[in-house]
Amino acid sequence: MDNRRVVVTGSGFVLPLGSSREDVFSALQEPHGPFLRSSTDSQVAICPVSDFDLKSHVGRCKNARYLTRGQQLCLAAAVRAVDDAGLGPDDLAEAGLFLGLGPNLQARPREDKALWLLDYLPNTVTAVMAEMLGVHGENLTILTACAASTQALGQAFRAVKAGLADVALAGGGDSRLSPEAVRAYKQAGVLATDFKRPELACRPFDQGRSGFAIGEGGAVFTLECLEHAQARGAGILAEIVSASSSLDGGSLTGPDTTGQAACTAVRRCLKDLGDENLCVVAHGTGTVLNDEVEGEILARTVPQAMGIAAFKSRIGHLAAACGCAELALGLVCAGQGSFPPIAGLENPCRDDLPLLRAPLRLRPRNLLVQSFGFGGQNACLGVRPWI
Repeated sequence: MDNRRVVVTGSGFVLPLGSSREDVFSALQEPHGPFLRSSTDSQVAICPVSDFDLKSHVGRCKNARYLTRGQQLCLAAAVRAVDDAGLGPDDLAEAGLFLGLGPNLQARPREDKALWLLDYLPNTVTAVMAEMLGVHGENLTILTACAASTQALGQAFRAVKAGLADVALAGGGDSRLSPEAVRAYKQAGVLATDFKRPELACRPFDQGRSGFAIGEGGAVFTLECLEHAQARGAGILAEIVSASSSLDGGSLTGPDTTGQAACTAVRRCLKDLGDENLCVVAHGTGTVLNDEVEGEILARTVPQAMGIAAFKSRIGHLAAACGCAELALGLVCAGQGSFPPIAGLENPCRDDLPLLRAPLRLRPRNLLVQSFGFGGQNACLGVRPWI
């Protein structure tokens, strides 16, 4: 049972670049993403989802008041993923649900809200999804910082592969644009603040990089075993062939400078994925240390890659949702056969890596998604676009 093939049959996302494949691909043809200066702190750049309204995506949601903005973005993405896959109630009844989510940095006791305790619980949106979509199978809510949604996808992949579920929803959502979040990130010293224009704030792998810009969004995928997808005549977007994770344990925030544990995760993922006609969707935060360490990891593990993309240069850092959001963009680009250059990359920090400085015309056989989070949380996903 543990040799079942796992395919992606639906993709739903609500991102700064749009909520449809057409809008997203069109936006990726622009030189930069829709970055702004934060109204909370003009020294900080953000990349918001403009005019987001949960009701326009999911209809009436009686418990919306209990959901953070990041959880609402996740819920909207999940409903879109179900619609994209064409799943009905019978398909979802025993489906799994695996989400990567983050903390609510605005949570506090409130006299005007009897159930304010729910503000502290990241799995509140899981309960809302179970009620709204009728999903009642294997489930897990993961809080491994910036690796969370990538690990959620990996756990869903394993559950379907092992026969614990024929169908699973997996992904995440996050928003860190609040005053509390901006302040926390700024005090941690990870934000770019020396930019002249906000669209130039986040410059992954550039020698002049100084930090990241904050983004927000949600992305959720429908996973199925191949037999189930074929039996119902579902369209297939991709196959997930490998997932791995590891833990540095060297720092509460920064990565292990040796990159040893992260390299182990990448190599485990590549063992089943392979490196033929490979495009890497890098973590690429734009911080000095993270890009330096990831650059070394890339050089040691995927020197033969056809190209290395860094989507945070176009949507900002989506924290717990960054991996699923970047996979969504990677699949759109793979489907179109064109990957955009890394925005703001003028002087690459390494000349031995195929960092994208110009559009790459490629329909890759393999995609490797990398996510490296606070606390040394490393997660990788091996995905094969369906041809």
